[in-house]
Amino acid sequence: MTPRPDVSADRKDLILNTAEDVFAQHGFDEARMDDIAERAGLSKGAIYWYFKKKDDIIAALLNRVFRRSIDAMRVLAAEDATVVTRLTRIGRQISRDYQAMSRLMPIALEFYAIALRQRNVRKHLAAMYAEIIAILVPLIEEGIRDKELDPTLDPRHAATTLVGIYEGLGVVWSITPKTVDWKTLGPEAIVMFTNGLRKK
Repeated sequence: MTPRPDVSADRKDLILNTAEDVFAQHGFDEARMDDIAERAGLSKGAIYWYFKKKDDIIAALLNRVFRRSIDAMRVLAAEDATVVTRLTRIGRQISRDYQAMSRLMPIALEFYAIALRQRNVRKHLAAMYAEIIAILVPLIEEGIRDKELDPTLDPRHAATTLVGIYEGLGVVWSITPKTVDWKTLGPEAIVMFTNGLRKK
């Protein structure tokens, strides 16, 4: 007999795509698992088979966004260019990622709130931050070795600061969207950051 295809990945994607639409329309608090199941054309039991609660769906949605962003950063960090150029490209990519996830920002804030309540979600978020920093630290170390960046820099501190700049802008944007224009402020932020890193 021909083995049955594994549809679990496709089913999860369907649920997540549908949940994103439902959360965007109704908000996290008002959205129900019933709404997601109905719009996805699935039974409520099928939703619960993959996700036990709404918190789990939010965690999966944000994990998907982070994973795409991290993969893009890794590619940019490996390009044949100066360190400042690669850092600048990474900053611009992060800005584009935030623009693309505009519908998800209220969900992202809920995700951070969940992280404060649930240790496993907090650990997962910390692991993603660690993965980003692990991409940035060798890049900054390379810039110091090549005398492109200030030799007094602590690479880990610099990498953590870069993450904090964009995460902080993301929080400000989610609360007062008009304050942060990702098309202009996002790229400007990485220029200000890299200017501070350059060898004096």
